[in-house]
Amino acid sequence: MPKVTLAHRSASGRVRLRCPALRGRAQHQAAVIAELRAHPGVASVDLRDGTGSIVIQASSAAETGTLIDLVQAAYVNPHAARPQTEAIPTAPGTGSATAWHSLPAETVAQRLGADPQTGLGAAEARARLARDGANMLPQHRRPSQFSILAEQFQSLPVAMLAGSAAVSMVTGGVADAAATLVVVAINGVFGYVTEGQAEATMHALIDSSSDKVTVLRDGRETDLRAADIVRGDIVLARPGTVVAADARVLSAERLKVDESALTGETEPVRKLPDLVVGEDTPIGDRPTMLHAGTLITEGRGRALVVETGADTAAARIALLSQTASRPRAPVETELDALGAQLAKLSLAACGLFFGIGWMRGIGLAAILKDALALAVAAVPEGLPVVATTTMSIGLKRMARQGVLVRRIDTVESLGALQVLCLDKTGTLTQNRLRVSDVMTGLDPDAPGSGAARAMLFQVAALNNDALPGPDGAQGSSGTERAALDAALAEGLDVAALRRDRPRTRLIERTPDRPYMVTVHDGPGPKTLVKGAPETVLGFCSHIWLDDGPVALTPAHRAQIIAANDLLAARPARVLGFACRKAGLRKDEPMGLTWLGLMAMSDPLRPGAKDFIAAMHRAGIDTVMITGDQAATAGAIAHELNLSNGGPLRIVDAPELSRMEPALLGGVARNAHVFTRVSAPQKLAIVKALQSSGAVVGMTGDGVNDGPALKAANVGIAMGASGTDLARDVANVVIRDDELTTLIEAVSQGRAVYRNIRRALEFLVTTNLSEIAVGIAEAIHGPGELETPMELLWINLVSDVLPGLGLALADPDPDAMERPPRDPGEPVIPPHDFRRMATDSTMIAASSLAAHFAGLARHGPGPQTRSMTFLSLSLGQLLYALTCQRGDIRKLRPDHLLENKVLDAALLTSAGTAVLPFFVPPLRRLLGIAPISPVSAAISLAAAAAPAAAVLARRGVQIEFETLEGKPCETS
Repeated sequence: MPKVTLAHRSASGRVRLRCPALRGRAQHQAAVIAELRAHPGVASVDLRDGTGSIVIQASSAAETGTLIDLVQAAYVNPHAARPQTEAIPTAPGTGSATAWHSLPAETVAQRLGADPQTGLGAAEARARLARDGANMLPQHRRPSQFSILAEQFQSLPVAMLAGSAAVSMVTGGVADAAATLVVVAINGVFGYVTEGQAEATMHALIDSSSDKVTVLRDGRETDLRAADIVRGDIVLARPGTVVAADARVLSAERLKVDESALTGETEPVRKLPDLVVGEDTPIGDRPTMLHAGTLITEGRGRALVVETGADTAAARIALLSQTASRPRAPVETELDALGAQLAKLSLAACGLFFGIGWMRGIGLAAILKDALALAVAAVPEGLPVVATTTMSIGLKRMARQGVLVRRIDTVESLGALQVLCLDKTGTLTQNRLRVSDVMTGLDPDAPGSGAARAMLFQVAALNNDALPGPDGAQGSSGTERAALDAALAEGLDVAALRRDRPRTRLIERTPDRPYMVTVHDGPGPKTLVKGAPETVLGFCSHIWLDDGPVALTPAHRAQIIAANDLLAARPARVLGFACRKAGLRKDEPMGLTWLGLMAMSDPLRPGAKDFIAAMHRAGIDTVMITGDQAATAGAIAHELNLSNGGPLRIVDAPELSRMEPALLGGVARNAHVFTRVSAPQKLAIVKALQSSGAVVGMTGDGVNDGPALKAANVGIAMGASGTDLARDVANVVIRDDELTTLIEAVSQGRAVYRNIRRALEFLVTTNLSEIAVGIAEAIHGPGELETPMELLWINLVSDVLPGLGLALADPDPDAMERPPRDPGEPVIPPHDFRRMATDSTMIAASSLAAHFAGLARHGPGPQTRSMTFLSLSLGQLLYALTCQRGDIRKLRPDHLLENKVLDAALLTSAGTAVLPFFVPPLRRLLGIAPISPVSAAISLAAAAAPAAAVLARRGVQIEFETLEGKPCETS
């Protein structure tokens, strides 16, 4: 039994329970929410995945003990609380417990007080709208402008800078505090503006519920906004319209609905109002229902609205998105860890300095002032600005390429991806059937030609309810649109053909009649048939071969069936075509002439294969998650080479429901395809992958993808074809739906991380050198330490612009040819810290050499500080040139001036570094003095020494590599 405790209960009825066992368990969370919302005393429930907290708005009648019992009961037996196989949590509202799909249409109308013939009256509809609210899906709450701004100041490095400014203010260093706070403000404004623009662009893609819907009001057809639909309305279903609310089908004429946005199934579903459906029937198998967010593809009908807004099936899936939470970006965690290390180092350095000063008998005020100077040296002022600016510019680069990113840190998360989960329908494929093969005659590998092929395409155009449009066939089913598109591509003038051969009779396709018959006037065959190949073949007595119609033999039949099986296994949806010269005497056609087969499939998006190959080269595992059957998904996976040359491992959804979360994590890391997967199962797969330590991306476009998109480290939605819910919860949107644009996005993400890392190594190294100089000066004698403003000026001059120059380098040529980095590895590994310690020691030693030369020439005071200031600031700037490669083995001395941004930054910083020597007020502010030519020469020589030492070290390594015959790395 899970432990459930009461955290808080207010007089207003707000109850907070805590159940840690719920963390990361999507199915148990959904069951708990459903069980609580079914209680009459509960008005709303909000469950926080990250903490296991359950916030309940309850009446006084709902006792705390009862609520705890409900949570425990639902946790122990989650399937009892949620009979649907999709595990969709129950939504609030009076209709949430009613299985409308299983009730007769008359009973539904009676319960809702609706007249199927005339619909609601205007007054009653207004009353219901006021009572139940607008028919709108609950949207992901948009962050406020204040929260976006506040988030920019919540990192540990920024907090350290703010603390430094506060201490400066207390000790009288107003100028020091002001300068530090300017740095903090610049960082905050930069991040706020960038993220605010990204958020606004994202929401510009999301439509409100303003689509028009035709309903019956007072017996008249009326067009309303989708938001104004209410329970009890009679909606008219017509091809091409999006269903606005959940509705019980009252009548249907060849009515078919594309439910892929909700279920992931690509095949349109036939709607039949009079079928008997069980209460526990899954949402994808309810022919008596229309569901919000689905698309009418064919036929007509009427339906009675039974649920609106937050009570629809789509809203219940959206509820899972609210319970899901996205992990922090790896770079956030790593920067916080680095900040914590720097904070400890700063405190240790200040403590050491304080102890030295105390033993020397220096006054408390003087010690505090000098300790503050050391603290300023320890905090890299450029760290927040460099990290924020680098990711911000990466975000803008992606936006220019059609990849919209909601948060700055997501840019780096893209580069850290280890596993990419891909929705099949509409993401990898185009979600539009196309004719892939046409076979006339008896050879499946020969498309045929001549009269038989021409006649087949005529039948495809005439025995068809789709209509030609400017962008291809429109209306009807995907199968009919594909057949008409093929006829148009063949060069047929469909409009003229239909005028010359008008239809006089139609026998529709039904579940019991897997074929469609049309009878036509005019020249040519009168009776045209298309449908299931084996059934159509059974009506045939002849076959049209190259020489014309000949008698159909058993051998012919066997060859045609074999060809059908071959095409279907590719996989494809296959139709058979036949005709007869005479008209139709009975309802069942006989004596037909077989014309051939037409195979259709949902083609891959252009570039999908190249995209998968690029992901594999980059070391990113790819996993397909789909609602389709295993055969269809397996064929697509083989075509994409999803397993990267290895055996393809497919896991079917029924197997998932029996797995424990720990087992699912292991299975998920080794699977390539998950089939027949529902929305909660997609969410469970993403969480299982994350629990195994992977950084996970999820692509999708449908309502059923929403929860998984929200939980993934990087949720990637389709901007052109995706649903509003998918775009709303994702933190990345591909504006043009082209997956190949993600390749550049991942490359940019990797470049961002590598460049931030190089900049961090430079910043930390130079700040360590400042700490070393400060401690050495403190030990040597009182009054030698640089002033806080002097060190702050050095940091601002040598940190920010050079750091940005390093961070804005172009991606390395091999960025997409290496495996992703280990997210558990610290941003600066221990072996790099050792190298940085060596380099910082060299910079400090050179600056101290200038310092001691200044002491010998001038004694303690402004002139010595001038020499130290000049050698330290310029030494750090020259050292920046050697930091363009994190690995010194890849540093090429002859390539030091290739980064023009860094070159410009260093020139600007060098000018700023020497500016105080020419501006007396600045000299007085920093506490330095004019410098003589000899002192300047000594300082410049000391400044050049560290960079020269690094290059010499690299030159020695190149010589050794050359002597040993090793190729020199140049990337």
